[in-house]
Amino acid sequence: MPPARPDRTRLACRAAAVAVAGALALVPLAQIDGPLRAGLGWLAALGLLLAAGAVWPLPSLLGPALVVLLAEHAVVLLGRGDRVDAAAPLVGAGLLLYAELACWAQEARPAVRDEPAVTRARVAVLAASVAGALGLGAVLLLAAGLPGGDGLTRLAVGVVAATLSLGLVAAVARRTSTRQR
Repeated sequence: MPPARPDRTRLACRAAAVAVAGALALVPLAQIDGPLRAGLGWLAALGLLLAAGAVWPLPSLLGPALVVLLAEHAVVLLGRGDRVDAAAPLVGAGLLLYAELACWAQEARPAVRDEPAVTRARVAVLAASVAGALGLGAVLLLAAGLPGGDGLTRLAVGVVAATLSLGLVAAVARRTSTRQR
C-alpha cells in the first residue's frame, strides 16, 4: 500500500476559500474610518474565523460565516449612507466563490482522487457560475440606476432579471446533477 499523500485539491480549495474570505473581510475595513472601524475590525475577525472554521473542521459554520461577511459590507453601506453600492456584484460573486470552494473542500476525500477531467470540469462550472453571478449583479445594478420610467419598464426589467437568474440556476443545476443514463 502506498503511503498517504496530502490531497492537493482539498488543500487548494481550503486555501483559496480562506483567501477569498480574507479579501471579503478586509476590503470593507479600508472603506471606513472613525469609531466604527474598530467594531468593524472585530466583525471582520469573527467573519474570517468562522470562514476558516467552515473549511476545516466545522462545515456547519458556512452559513454563519456568510452572514457575518455580508453583515460587514452592510455596516459599511449604512455608515456611508449609500443607496446603491457599485461593488455589490463583486461582493455577491465573492460570497458565491467562497461558499463553493468551502463546499468543495468539505466534499473532497483524501482517499479518493478526482480525475483531472472531473476537476477541470468542476473548475469550469465554478468559473462560469461566478462570472454569471457577477454579470447578473452588474445587470441588476444597471437596472437600479435606470431613470424613473413607468411601472411597465421597471416590471420588464424585473422579469428579465428574474428569468436570467432562474436560467443561470437551472443551467448550473443541470450540468452538475448526477443522473444515471
